[in-house]
Parts: sequence; C-alpha cells; structure tokens
Amino acid sequence: MKNFLLRLLVRLFRKSPNPTHQRILIISTTALGDTLWAAPAIESLRQSCPAAYIAVLTSPTGQQVLAHNPHIDRIYPLKLTLLPTLIRERFDTVLLFHASQRIALPLAALLGATRIIGTMGLNKGLDDLLTHPLPNIPQHEITRRLQIISAYGATPTTQTLSFYLQPHEQLSRSTPSLARPSPHQNSILRIALHPGSKDPYKRWPSDQFIQLGRKLKQKYDCELWITAAASEATLAQHVAANIPEARLAPQDLPLRAFAAFLNEMDLLICNDTGPFHLACALNRQVIGIYAATDPALCGPHRAPNARVIARRPCCTPCLKRKCRQPFCLLQIGVHEVLAAIETLQCIESRSLLPLNTY
Repeated sequence: MKNFLLRLLVRLFRKSPNPTHQRILIISTTALGDTLWAAPAIESLRQSCPAAYIAVLTSPTGQQVLAHNPHIDRIYPLKLTLLPTLIRERFDTVLLFHASQRIALPLAALLGATRIIGTMGLNKGLDDLLTHPLPNIPQHEITRRLQIISAYGATPTTQTLSFYLQPHEQLSRSTPSLARPSPHQNSILRIALHPGSKDPYKRWPSDQFIQLGRKLKQKYDCELWITAAASEATLAQHVAANIPEARLAPQDLPLRAFAAFLNEMDLLICNDTGPFHLACALNRQVIGIYAATDPALCGPHRAPNARVIARRPCCTPCLKRKCRQPFCLLQIGVHEVLAAIETLQCIESRSLLPLNTY
C-alpha cells in the first residue's frame, strides 16, 4: 500500500523533464560508513565534470561526513519540506547511491530529472522509478557507487576514502583535554578500542576486547582509549573498567570532533562499524573484526593501513539483525588480533615489554 501511494503521488505531481545542464543531485541518505563510501565517486564525478553543479541529499550524519568536501557545491538534509527547493534547482540527473528511507526515490522522481540512475533491488520495491536501473551484482559498495557515475558518463579516478578535517577542528583546538599533553607523550603508542556497533550481531564479545586490552597494556608502552557511541555507553564503561589504566573517551563528541580524536590515534581496533571506515578515510592504522558480514563487499577498499580478521558465518542463512548471540565471532581469538597488530607500521620501533603467555 505504501508503494502504491508513492507511485500515485509521482504520477500526479511529477514535473516535466528538465533541460540537460549537468545539474546533478546525489542521494546518499545513510549512516557513517555508507556515506564515506560515496566520497570516491563524488571526487571522480567532479574530476570528470569540472563545470557540473553537484549537490548531495543526505542524512544528518552525512552532513557532518561530507562537510568541507571541495567537490560538492551544496549539501541538503533529507526532509519533505525541501521539495520546492529541490524542484527549483532543476536537476537533470539524480544518482541514487543508497537511501535508508523509502521516500527518497519517489522524491527524486518528482524533480523532473531526465535520468535517475541507481541499482536494482535496493529501493524497497520501487525499482520502476529508476530511468536507468543497473544490475545488482556482488561488488564492494565503493565500486557500486563508481559504477553509477560510470553509467552517467564519468570516469572513476580514485577509489580511496576521504574525510576533510579542517585545521580549526584539530584535537588540540576542538578538544584540548584529549590532546597529547607533552612531547614525551608523542612516543607513547595511542590505541583506541571500539567494542560497539550499530548492529549487535557484528560485535566481537566484550570479554575478548577486555582480554585484548590487557595484553596490549602488558606488551606495549601504550595509552589505551575505549570509544563508543552514546547509545553504547554501558558497554564502553564495562570494557574500560576491566582494563587497567584504560581511559574512556567522551561518548558525546560530535562526529567531526570524534574524527579529530581518531586522527590522534596510532591504531584503532573495532568491529564492522562506521568508525572503521572513518579511520580508513583518515589514513589511520586500523584492524576490523568481521564474521557475519563480508569484507569483500563492505570492508576496507584500497586502504593500505587497514587489516581485516574475518571468518565465515556459522549459520546458513545468517540471521543478521535477528541474531542475539553472534557466536561466529568466537572463531576469532585475541592471539590473532595481536599477531595482526605486529604487522602494522605503527608498531615498528616501539619498545616491546615482556608478554605473558596467552
């Protein structure tokens, strides 16, 4: 019924086709990681079409992710009251990267764009509103977005994530209490553990993070930070309380302040979650732990400083969001993560402390 009403709305109020003047609207109304995956396509689009007007319709999180991106002319937050403004923009092309909201594609169809390019099977049963549907084949999400701009006629020029942190947003200015207090601190390894994720089925057990943190404190001269979203405060407090001298990062940091904090870390260890991709965009050393999701589709992509430790799901089919006890992640042990850490550049020239047998 919802889709019937949306299609009826489009038929009744769709505008006549706009002339083609390289006025492009990108729709990416998703969370942190999904929005970051759009960055290579946006940059490539700008390189191929330097004179184009490029706007992005995005989520509140996406606004923070894409702020200061030099390849974007304007960023719009998704809300229905924007419809008259978007119609006046006279977009001739809509590139639908990904939308969590059912209304996004019907909204695009109302704008009078000659081309609405997107991937089939991702639009909540509304694929018929695409004018140029693309096949949904197994590929990394960055590659899928690059495929969409290729269908427009642009040439992919980069596959690397980016995040444009500004000088005034550096940690020493935005959050002085978290900055390194002395030159001596620069020699200490700074490691962040992020035990949470939006979806519980992606979480490596908290006791594994605790064991890992204890081993890290034994082995390295390191400063250990526990990070989490505000909704994961209890989890972060539990992990921090059980690792000697671990420090709890503020959970109320805005996204860009959190990015500034992450930029000060030598290493992040986390689940399949948005901060993993943010660390890749900041070119930080990062280790991601995967089981229920496939890193070939949503892991690091052309990120030399990233490592993934992955196992296949134990259940067929995987229960995904219905899973309440992701024992597939128990296939990954603390010793594997420690071994992966030793392959990272940030560990070189660090003084090692004796490590007890694990």
